[in-house]
Amino acid sequence: MARAFRLGVFVIGTVVILATGIFLIGDKQFLFSSTYRLQATFPNVGGLNNGAEVRVGGIHQGTVLHIDLPSQPDAKVIIVMKMDDATREIIRKDSIASIKTEGLLGNKYVEISFGSKEAARVEGGDTIRSETPVDTAALARATVAEAKDGIAAFNENMEALKHNFFLRGFFNNRGYEDSSELTKHAIPRLPARSRSKEFSYEARTIFDKPDTARLKNKNALNEAGRFLEGNRFSLAVIASEETVGDSDKVRVLTQARAMVVRDYLVENFRLADTKVKTIGLGKTEKASGGRVQILIYPAGSTAPPGQNQMTRN
Repeated sequence: MARAFRLGVFVIGTVVILATGIFLIGDKQFLFSSTYRLQATFPNVGGLNNGAEVRVGGIHQGTVLHIDLPSQPDAKVIIVMKMDDATREIIRKDSIASIKTEGLLGNKYVEISFGSKEAARVEGGDTIRSETPVDTAALARATVAEAKDGIAAFNENMEALKHNFFLRGFFNNRGYEDSSELTKHAIPRLPARSRSKEFSYEARTIFDKPDTARLKNKNALNEAGRFLEGNRFSLAVIASEETVGDSDKVRVLTQARAMVVRDYLVENFRLADTKVKTIGLGKTEKASGGRVQILIYPAGSTAPPGQNQMTRN
């Protein structure tokens, strides 16, 4: 008797569970409701499957019955939807169907917009307008590309910040602001022709420290500045050289010193600044120590025949 009772309870429970499952599935598929069919056409369905939800106003109000391929290559894919009969009041002839995704990579579903009051109600079997679905793969690729561009721009900004905060301070400590300006007015070699005037300065007397281009005795340059201001000349070259140190560092140092002296002269004296050039001779053996020369070439002077090339002093 007890065994038969337990068996009866098991059977009844199974039937209840089965009935509940059928009811839930049937309710989701609108098996127990009055329904009608609608159609919409799309160039592609972007991964939408049979049985997908159809939502109206964000509420599940229908199901995708089946998706039919076109009969011709230039035709569109047809989606047939089963809709709850209650939606006839809000879905009209001017409603629009669109395929959407839950999140970026979630399930696909069909969203149907409300129609206007003036439009006619839909009838069973009607085809409503549609919007081309968004290509989520392309959207994801575009998002990744945009993120990469953002990272690249961020890295460029960080490099610029590092240049501004670190390198600019590094250069300022050495008497100049930007290494890209060192050769802006430079010539490759000294002209091999006679000079009308020369001014020569020991580097240690006019610069703050042995390894910088920061001027400490600017007044020493005033005589040369007044001469250039008061006399015609075809070219003035500020040449800097050093005898000790690492060759690459000395080359930059001499370029910087020549530039700094030029800047002082053109900013403080009325000169034809386009005629004032620089040259950093780097490390040489001729000078007895670091020095800067202001070499002035007379107006109208030309290089002697066969010596129109440039050469070092």
